[in-house]
This record gives sequence, structure tokens and C-alpha cells, in this order.
Amino acid sequence: MIKIGGSYGLMDLPGYRSSHNRPTPKGGGVGIPLAFITASFLNAIPISLWLPTTIISVTGIVDDRIELSKSWRLLVHFACALIVLIGGDNSWGPVALNPLLGLAIGALFIVGTANFFNFMDGINGIAGISAAVGFSFLAVYGIRQGVPTPYIVVDLCVVFACIGFLPFNIPNAKVFMGDAGSVFLGFLFATMVWVSNTTLLGVVTCIAFFFLIYADAATTFGIRFAQGDPIMVAHRRHLYQVLVNELGLPHWKVSSIYGIIQILISMIAIVLQNISMAALITGMTVMGVLFIVISVFLHRKADQMPSTGSL
Repeated sequence: MIKIGGSYGLMDLPGYRSSHNRPTPKGGGVGIPLAFITASFLNAIPISLWLPTTIISVTGIVDDRIELSKSWRLLVHFACALIVLIGGDNSWGPVALNPLLGLAIGALFIVGTANFFNFMDGINGIAGISAAVGFSFLAVYGIRQGVPTPYIVVDLCVVFACIGFLPFNIPNAKVFMGDAGSVFLGFLFATMVWVSNTTLLGVVTCIAFFFLIYADAATTFGIRFAQGDPIMVAHRRHLYQVLVNELGLPHWKVSSIYGIIQILISMIAIVLQNISMAALITGMTVMGVLFIVISVFLHRKADQMPSTGSL
């Protein structure tokens, strides 16, 4: 993609929301879904899992090239999520209790995670590191809980695919992941959380492996809403973007800090889930409040400083 991106219109040009200042090829994350597809065929992963995630990646490649409308992207995302939910084992939780409500909750969770993760792909290294950490803990947790081996193998293949991508993206990006990788990773993570768990406790635990993804997206939404900013307009107000663009921290430092903190949170989540659901929820709530306090403080500090756009 580094070599052919320019020839096929796969270039990310700097704009007012960008954290980079030179044209850079995108779509480099396409190798990650290719690794997933290969692992899926070799491990007999159900078609209801690998087909919709493949469609998501292909849609991402098209979006990287011609920028699809938001409504069209969401339509594809929800359709693919429903394929996963209808075709998978939904003998637990909300789907078992109320099929229609369960499908709605599951679809919102999968599509929301896909888009939240895409929002996080805004500086060098953060998407690759976050995914490597999240899928690593999915694999570890799966081994501890007796999740079918094919799912664990797929998780690990995604981890190593992300690691293989990172040298081309950090510390200085030769290529960006693009929607082909970022939307796919968010969609696949939520899908694997849903299909590889049999209890709500397991789902909540695994969600914690992407804690910073959800926390940053939710907090940023709240801050922008409180400030009267138009919610649907694109922006660069996520905490990681503020740390780079306004506070001047290097991309690799912010991405590494996010990765380290996510590792710690994931370890805490595994410990707390061994105690009880109440302990897990309490722990995640405390960490969520702490994240909000820190995020609001740093946003206010950044609003008082000129933008540096550090690379």
C-alpha cells in the first residue's frame, strides 16, 4: 500500500482535523483482515462470522478510496452485524430472553464498537497498539474460560497482524491503517466478544479490554455536548488527539501510554470478574469516573494553549 496508494487514490491529505502534516498512503491495515480471513479458513470459523467481517473490510477499502456517505456505511455495518447475530449462537443473554431486543442491543454494540474504534485511529500507532492489547486479552481470557480453540487462534492471528503493521505506522507513519483496518478491528472485536462468551459477566469482562476506546469516545461525546458543539460534525477532540495536537506530546508516547494503561485495566478486570459482577462493575465505574476527571482537566488545559500539532 505504501507503493501503490498514490496510484489508486489511497492518500490521506492533511486537513483541519488531521494530526499529520504531509500526504500519507492509507489502507495499510488491509493485511490485518487478510490474516483473519486466512486464519478463519484454516480453523473452520463459521461463515456467519468471517463473511460479514470481510464485507466490513471491503467496505472500508472502498470508503478509503471514494468516501462513502455515513448513511450507506451504517446500513452496511448494521446489516453485517445482524448476519453475525442471526447466524451465531445466541443462547445466552438478551437474545435468548427477547430475540428482537437482543438483536437490537447486539447490533448497536457491534456497530458502535466498530465506529468508536475507527474514531480512535487518529494518531500513529494507537489503533495497532490498542487492537494488539485487546485481542491479546481476548485470547488469554478465552484460554482461561475454555473458549473454542479456533476463536483463540483467530484472536492471536489478529494480534500478530497488528504487530506486523506497527513498524510501518510508528513512530513516523509510512502508511495509515485506514478504514479497511480500523473499522474491521472494532467490528471483529465486538463480534468475538459476543460469540465467544456464554455469560453476561464474560461479555462485560471482555468489553473492559477496550475500556479506553469506549471511555474516550463517550467522554468526548459528553464534553462536546456540554460545550454545545454539533455532535455529528467531524472533530479532533478525543483526549488522545488533544494530547498530541494541543499539548504537543509525540504520537508514539501517547499511543504507548494508552497501550500500557489498557493492559493494566484489562488485568484488573480479569481479577475483579473472579470476585463478582458487582466488583467488576464497581471497578470499571471508578476507572471511568477517573478517566472523565482527567479528560475534562486536560481538555480545559488544552483550550488555554495554542495547538502544536506535534508529530
